[in-house]
Amino acid sequence: MRATSSPKRKQEIIAYLLLIITMVIWGGTWPLGRWLVSEEVGGATIPTLMIAVIRYFLALICFFPILKFKEGTLNWRFAKKNWKILVLMGLLSVTIYQVGYLLGEIFTSASDASIMVATNAVWVVILSSIFLKTESFSWKKGIGTILAFMAVIIVVGFSPNVNVLNRILGDILILLAAFAYAVYTVISRFFLNKSQKNPESYQPSSLWIITWVSFFGFLTTTPLALIINPEYLNPIVYLTVPPRIWIGISYLAFISTIGAYTFYLEGVKRLSASRAAIFQTLVPLFGVILSAIFLLEQFDVLIYPLSLLMVILGIILVNLKK
Repeated sequence: MRATSSPKRKQEIIAYLLLIITMVIWGGTWPLGRWLVSEEVGGATIPTLMIAVIRYFLALICFFPILKFKEGTLNWRFAKKNWKILVLMGLLSVTIYQVGYLLGEIFTSASDASIMVATNAVWVVILSSIFLKTESFSWKKGIGTILAFMAVIIVVGFSPNVNVLNRILGDILILLAAFAYAVYTVISRFFLNKSQKNPESYQPSSLWIITWVSFFGFLTTTPLALIINPEYLNPIVYLTVPPRIWIGISYLAFISTIGAYTFYLEGVKRLSASRAAIFQTLVPLFGVILSAIFLLEQFDVLIYPLSLLMVILGIILVNLKK
């Protein structure tokens, strides 16, 4: 009994460590994002959409070889067949999300943003209940949703970080990003359910989806970014990008997108997906803590702990199976 339980316990401990590291990395994207886009915080910067374009360009350089190595093929014919839904998913999870995330952080604090975006998990449950009909909207989900919305009201109304350009506008943009990512999540579930109905066809993995969604998201974001900032059609302009911007984008591309995602998948392998998903409640916690440490943002001992607790309880309730 001990011999069989010991390896299992070891795998669980490894999973916990991987998932906690992942959440620290993802939590760090919030203070980093504000440091990148806000001149008053970090200094000279570049247009926000160009940050997203460069990030996903670097990420795709890694994603495609990893997918080829892991699965032996890119299955590009399957991507070609389903290009319409993949374009929609890329538009939501890359273009719209990045606009909300990066523009929002220009106007509001990273602490506010990290809590706001955590409502994504609640949006997913609401939208899944309405459109996928995969789960009923129980009283637990109702209470969880109310808690999450109350947390948003508390942060918007009483955040101590008022020394920003336009906190209300920034918070709304972050909520837009959270909602867009929730819609993407629901559509990706619909896409997976549709694929599973035809067991003879290729069954897309999480790695395949994130690779091709990132690719199509890159394709939808790049033209928009270059129309707004045509000077970046000239390769020489990239030589003028401040070194700190390259360092920050490299973190977002390689550590947050590639590294953390790999850690997360490894954690999911050792735990159930639902157990692993609960760890995402730690992202806003680390986001607020790291923002206070590195950006010296105000940490209210009542507002942030209370709103964090309400968001975490809300997420746990909406994901509760029993």
